[in-house]
Amino acid sequence: MSQESPTKFESTWGTFSIKQAAETTQTELKNAGIDPEQITLETENSADPIRLEDTKAITNLKSGAITGGVLGALIGLSISLINTGLASAGLAAIENFQPIHYFAPVMGAIVGAAGMSLILGISGGNVSQDSIDLNSDLKRYMVIVKGTTEETALAKEIIVKQGGEVEDMNRR
Repeated sequence: MSQESPTKFESTWGTFSIKQAAETTQTELKNAGIDPEQITLETENSADPIRLEDTKAITNLKSGAITGGVLGALIGLSISLINTGLASAGLAAIENFQPIHYFAPVMGAIVGAAGMSLILGISGGNVSQDSIDLNSDLKRYMVIVKGTTEETALAKEIIVKQGGEVEDMNRR
């Protein structure tokens, strides 16, 4: 009674910087007789993550805090003056100003500074600094082949022939 050894499957892949080259390689692999279910085309974004320092978020936070603080204080002061009866008593109403009336401009400044800086900071997170392009397209296209030793050897040859770079490290 003889035992047949099970077929050992391996995987290899090649990386391409141009999508069309990866698609052509995928087609060539199918034409070479490799089962299409053993061939995968994936896209990998190799761009570094966007850093906060590369956007205008921090600058917008500062200007938003100043603008919001000033506007909030003015609104709070207006509310305090209306509550003291400025409209009917004129400037004499300032004599009725009590410590609680100082609270409204301060709270208005704090709330305004926090709110405006948050709004402008979030909106500035998507705006790049002048010298940096956040939308640079740094994608890699990977053609992955899982198959027998002969199929992966053939796949490596086709990947190199099509201008791809064969990955030797087994990370999948």
